[in-house]
Amino acid sequence: MKRYSLKIKEIELQLHDGNYNRRVRYNEKDFDILVISFKEKAHSIRRFAISAKCLPNSDSIHLIFDPNTRIVRFSPQEINTNIISFDKMLYPD
Repeated sequence: MKRYSLKIKEIELQLHDGNYNRRVRYNEKDFDILVISFKEKAHSIRRFAISAKCLPNSDSIHLIFDPNTRIVRFSPQEINTNIISFDKMLYPD
């Protein structure tokens, strides 16, 4: 039986007031899955997983956060249908 291993690249971003459009630079697509960890609040991290096959051949994409609805979108728009997202709540010690 063949075993396959996936190479995962993780990028961490933090929300900054007034800057709701964040560039996600992955440089070369030498990975299988891109995981973006987006720290929205002090106790909440949202993660988004995207297959490298769905990413553009450029070196980056953009995460666009709407502070009113808390909706996260990505640019270019085509990748929005290929994202797996999950949230993680953090609790202080």
